[in-house]
Amino acid sequence: MALDHPEFPPNARLVLASSGGSDSLGALVRLHALLVDGTIGALSVVSVDHQLHPDSARWSALACAQARFFGVPAHVIPVTVPPQSEQGHRSLEARARLARYAALAEWMVCQLPDGVLVTAHHAEDQAETVLLAALRGSGAAGLAAMPTWTRFAHGWHWRPFLDVPRAQLRESAAQSGHAFVTDPSNADLRYDRNYLRSEILPRIQVRWPQAVERLDQTAAQAAEDMGLLIALAELDLGGPLDVTDLSITHLIELPRARLANLLRAWMRCRGALMAPRARLRVFIDQLQEAAPARLPTLAWGVWRITRYRDRLYWRELDRIPPAESVIWAEKSRPVMWSDTQSWRLVPTDASDPLAFDGRWLDQPWLLRMRQPQDRICTQALRPSRTLKNWFQARGVPPWVRETVVVIEINGQLAGLAGYGVDLAFRPTSGQDGWRVEGVTTAPVVKFVPDVDAD
Repeated sequence: MALDHPEFPPNARLVLASSGGSDSLGALVRLHALLVDGTIGALSVVSVDHQLHPDSARWSALACAQARFFGVPAHVIPVTVPPQSEQGHRSLEARARLARYAALAEWMVCQLPDGVLVTAHHAEDQAETVLLAALRGSGAAGLAAMPTWTRFAHGWHWRPFLDVPRAQLRESAAQSGHAFVTDPSNADLRYDRNYLRSEILPRIQVRWPQAVERLDQTAAQAAEDMGLLIALAELDLGGPLDVTDLSITHLIELPRARLANLLRAWMRCRGALMAPRARLRVFIDQLQEAAPARLPTLAWGVWRITRYRDRLYWRELDRIPPAESVIWAEKSRPVMWSDTQSWRLVPTDASDPLAFDGRWLDQPWLLRMRQPQDRICTQALRPSRTLKNWFQARGVPPWVRETVVVIEINGQLAGLAGYGVDLAFRPTSGQDGWRVEGVTTAPVVKFVPDVDAD
């Protein structure tokens, strides 16, 4: 359990996500020892109350009591698990996991942005995750199971006990002499992980006593393989994967397996779940056709990859639609357009093609969606053009056009936020100008678990 990650912050402040169960208590005992000997700078406990069981609040209270027993500060985060209708076919387990990690991430960003989240996943958890991935037909990404370290919120998620048998954590819990939670849902064999844990893995271990250790080695090897596959994807792309669009020109010449690998690596880098294999196969067929269909799209969950002209674009569906129109009166302050988007003015000069003349700042601006009759003129000695033609000439993808914010001043289309300004509203040479700049206040974090883990 050495703190040997090269980016591990000195005097790290750890936050243990605790259910109050024996595994969490055992982890708390061991982490408290690190605090006492000065290996870590601080330790606190957070318990997520999913409110799915009548005793859930009592369980979180017990997790906090365990922490206080060791003189460690503790907090409870109540969450509401969304109904199945809001998250497709996801099981209750999966929905609770998403809600839990999203709540933990938000808490970390607000309360301890440089902190390290710790979970009590142990060797048997890792082995179960490998088996579940294999039964679902996963490739290297799934078989790699849970990484010891991963980026989380603004810091890290650390699983220091992946090579520690469950029995050792529970022995630490028992030696503490403190009570712990026994969640009856853990005995419900309708849940895949519970069934595997109670019925399958013990039988495997009877025949193969080293099964847990071997499965953990499989995860480690798959993680190494994943590193090579990601490196190959970056080599094929010719650069890093953390981009929102890709040139398709040379990618469609790649062998199918390498193109599929690149797209999967891109999904992983963007924090998305893996697209279904069958859909990915159809999408690659569309990309490699001599005459591709109009806007071929790979769609799964809330994510989209769409080809427009010679590029692939990453897209994500907005769950909350923006306002139809907003009046921006006080230009010294940003104006909110939606729950995740606002606009502000920043100083610039007349040479900036997105500059508005300062004389218009005293006028109220109407921010709205585009309308069929809208026209704009951004080039001297050229007539105005419909927005459709203007967007086409600049290669703006169709789905982006529908989200562009129109700025109207005195009943005239003055500009398109972030895209262009009508000549009538531009500053003249030598004058100062103001650019409209978008500010994204996206959900504090966008979290998608890398594996199906507790």
